Amino acid sequence: MNAVFWILSEQHQAPSHAAEQDVSAHLHYACVLTADLYRQNKKILFATENQDQAQLVDEWLWQFEAERFVPHNLPGEGPHYGTPVEINWQPSQQRRGCFVNLCAKVPDYHSQLKGLSEWHDFVPADEAGKALARERYKQLKQLGFQITTNPIPDTIV
Repeated sequence: MNAVFWILSEQHQAPSHAAEQDVSAHLHYACVLTADLYRQNKKILFATENQDQAQLVDEWLWQFEAERFVPHNLPGEGPHYGTPVEINWQPSQQRRGCFVNLCAKVPDYHSQLKGLSEWHDFVPADEAGKALARERYKQLKQLGFQITTNPIPDTIV
């Protein structure tokens, strides 16, 4: 299985209106990546720390412009078979090919993920966020993931 760690620099900022909703650059870029993966016809499980963060992601995705719309749902919402993007803080019953992680630690339910081929994670610019990302990197490496790191392109908005 492949994992990509996306590296944020100090220059990567969430849009100015994000501060009003307490949206970090880390969360914003995870949503942007999710929109890009959706446009590649991938089914995504967007993992959050808790229900409050899941609802924040849900609200933030609704802020995207119409051409960047991402059909998404929280657990128990939407059609029976779900939407292409499920935002969840717990194990999902849906098969997903991509996993976008906003959790500080590798979720305990990682071994229950069915059909997963891609894991996307983030290295925030702050030192505390970097330390947590290093721990996730080590754990995924021990689990047998093939890991690459990429800087977030400056062209991503």
